[in-house]
Amino acid sequence: MNVQNPPCGCRITGTGAKSDPLRIDFCPVHNNQRGTIAVTLARMDQLKSAIQARVWTDTEFQFDRVLRSLTKQQ
Repeated sequence: MNVQNPPCGCRITGTGAKSDPLRIDFCPVHNNQRGTIAVTLARMDQLKSAIQARVWTDTEFQFDRVLRSLTKQQ
């Protein structure tokens, strides 16, 4: 199992595989932002797929979506 402890206090566990998806225990700061974090994770997964498929126009599009998602959270 992969466990990450970001500095904010959230706890991310799991391998990211379909059989063991990522699970997030939110810190008090991010507790009310679950939807935006889930959207960012989904978009990052789509970006990863585009990179692996080497579809560069889709990669650029997905990167822009991830970036916009991250900047909206702040």
